Amino acid sequence: MFRGRVRGLRIGRVRLRVEVADSLLTRAVGLMFRRSLAPDAGVLLCFPRSGDHALHMWWVRFPLDIAFIRDDGRVLKIVRAVPGQRPFASGRRIRYALELHAGSCRRWGIRAGARCRLPVSARPRA
Repeated sequence: MFRGRVRGLRIGRVRLRVEVADSLLTRAVGLMFRRSLAPDAGVLLCFPRSGDHALHMWWVRFPLDIAFIRDDGRVLKIVRAVPGQRPFASGRRIRYALELHAGSCRRWGIRAGARCRLPVSARPRA
């Protein structure tokens, strides 16, 4: 099971603790098989290049909010993902995807256009 380096991330006015998934393996595993996630935590998927990246919910046990984030740190859109959902794409060029508990974005007022201050260590590896 993946447990990435924990870093601080600020999105809008919210400060979170995120595990940085910056390799092919850690991005593929993400939150698979996890039983829980702390309320103020998430996983930041860091892709090596901007693109229309696809995600899946195989073996993820709880619903998520996924914020698709561009190179410049702006949230492009937020989608609700449920366990077992078929793979889905960002639909536009993104560099990062932030996985949080479902409902977190609404609760914290995070919307498309929000500014995300990414950890310096969020530079993707191959």
